[in-house]
Order: sequence, then structure tokens, then C-alpha cells
Amino acid sequence: MGKRLAKRQRHPLWHLTLSVILLAGAIVSILYTSWRERDDHSPLTPPVAVHPPYQVSGAKELADTLYTGIDSALVELGIRPRRISKRRQADFDRIGVGVPTDLPLAETNLAISRLVQQLGGQVFSASQRRDQVEIRCGFDQVLTTAFTLRPTAERRRTGNIAIVLDDFGGASTLAEKFCALAQPLTLSILPNQGRVDNLVDRARTSGHEVLVHLPMEPEGAEDPGDGAILIAHEDAEIRRRVRHALERVPHARGISNHMGSKATADERIMRQILSELKARNLLFLDSRTTINSVAYQLAVDMDLMTFTRDLFIDEVDEVEAIQSRLWDLAGIASRTGQAIGIGHNREETLAALTTVLPRLETRGFRFVPVSQLLP
Repeated sequence: MGKRLAKRQRHPLWHLTLSVILLAGAIVSILYTSWRERDDHSPLTPPVAVHPPYQVSGAKELADTLYTGIDSALVELGIRPRRISKRRQADFDRIGVGVPTDLPLAETNLAISRLVQQLGGQVFSASQRRDQVEIRCGFDQVLTTAFTLRPTAERRRTGNIAIVLDDFGGASTLAEKFCALAQPLTLSILPNQGRVDNLVDRARTSGHEVLVHLPMEPEGAEDPGDGAILIAHEDAEIRRRVRHALERVPHARGISNHMGSKATADERIMRQILSELKARNLLFLDSRTTINSVAYQLAVDMDLMTFTRDLFIDEVDEVEAIQSRLWDLAGIASRTGQAIGIGHNREETLAALTTVLPRLETRGFRFVPVSQLLP
């Protein structure tokens, strides 16, 4: 035993070398993990060009376009650029694609095939061997690119998104257009703006959810509307108004506040409202119209199903600005697993939802009524 110990002591450089190797490995691991985390949590933004606006004129142009443009095309499916490998060869290019486990290979195959055809190229063959698919394509019978699709163990950066739309009431052709959207929405309906039975029926038939958008007293002189909950009201009157609002909007899954920056900051007011909801097993959505709101935490303390919004999506009433906010909302959902965005009964909001929601669905995001989120 003593001889072996003495032998080790005659080579101190071995210990130093081993320590340097281990330290270098640790540094590389930390840097790689940091890079991966930055990539996984980088802002979620749409590519500039989704569909090619032109057709190529030859094989070389097709090869170059696919080689440089495939990243933007596949990010529409939720495939990160770091999952795409490229190699230029003398005869044709090879592009490898790591396909997330929650995205079928067939769907990725279809997207690439469509891109090639939109550019004016041809798909010569698409063959599957074991767990991978190879797509060979080119121009005018000249092979330019071979794609190899392989499944990975990773899932896409996705999450559940609830879109809540406020200020509906009475008959509205715009409301019918919102109801026609394919993605499940939550319509928050003002209870004292005419009869809303038809709107409720239309929303529910179309797969959407409804809430009562309960008027509450704001700070300042702005009028919250008929039937509003005011600070001056006694407890019994508050409860009566809540019950009346729920009767006016049948099948409502709960309540959200309309205005209410003053009322939601008052614990007495909110306790009366939330007690009526708890007795009926209904939810409360805090629109957070003030940082002083006590509504969400009080509802949690009362063991009520409750939520709070993450973003107002249409504070700027312009289509492009709303589209940008929807991508921001999706970014939140991809990091936390779910997100709630509140918008309003407006033409610009409808236009933005119409264009962005299908693209987010393609990336793997799921749209759900607010009641289906985790509280």
C-alpha cells in the first residue's frame, strides 16, 4: 500500500492536468447550458417572410433559397434554427431537421414539400426508413437538396393561451365575426347593455366561453355603466347586483371586472362579490386595472378559482401593434406554460386575431377558455 502511495506522489502533474480537464469541462457545460437557456427563452417573434412571394428560375437559385430560407419556413412549425443542420456538397445540399416529438414527421414533410412547390421546384421522392424521412427535391429534374427529418426527444416551446374579449353586449355583427373564429375564446359580456341571450347562445354553440363583465367603480369620473358596483353600496346591495348580473348572462362561467380600479382595491367590496361566486362555484378574472387590486389574492385566500391577466393585447388600437402583443403573449405561455390576454370588441383586434392565432396553432400553441387554465 505504501509503495503505491509513493508512486502517485511522484507524478503531481497528473493531478494538475486532471483538474484542468475537469474545470474546462465544467466551464464548457455551464456555457452550453447558458446558451441553450438563452435560446429557449429568447423572444418569440414571427419570421419576416412566411410564404415565398416568387418562383425561382433555376436549380441553383432553388438550392440557395432553400439553404438560406429553410430556417424561417420551419420556425412556423415551432422548429428552432439550432435543430437544423446544413451541408453544401458538390452535387447537392444536405439539410437535416430535428423534429420535436410533439410534431408529426408527416406534417414537417408536408410543409417542406409545399415550400419547394411554392418556389417552383419539384419533390422527386419522399421515403421513410425506420424513424426518419428523406425528401429529395430539385428543379427541372436536377437534384438540388436532400432533407432528412429525424425525431428528437424535445417538445416545442408552446403553452395554453386564453384570449378574453371584453365589452360585448346586445346585438352586434362584429360579435358574430368573433364567434366565427375557430379557436376557443372567452367573451366577457356587459350584463346591462341590452338582451344578450342570442349572443350567449351563439358563443357557446361556436365553442366559446362567456363571462359576466361586471361594471365596477373606477378611480376618477369615468362612468362604468348601468348596474355598476360602487364603493358607497351596502353589502346587501352589492350581492344583489352580482346576482342580477349573473341572471342577465346565462351560462356565464364567472365574472371579470369592467373598469373597477377603485372597487377592486377595496377588500370589503371584493369579499361580497367573491362570496357570491364561491357559492355558485364560479371563477373570477382580475383584469388588473390597478396595481392596488386586492381581488386576486383575496380570491386565492377564499379558495376560489381565480386568474389574473398577463397582457392587455390592444392597448394600442392598431392591427400591427395587437399582432405584436399576441406574439408577446405566446412568449409568456412558452415560458410559464399558460397565459391570459385581454382584448376588446374591436375591428382591429378581430383582424389581428384572425391572422396570428392560426400561426400560433401551427407552432403548437393551444387556445382554451380561461376556465380550462390552471389557477
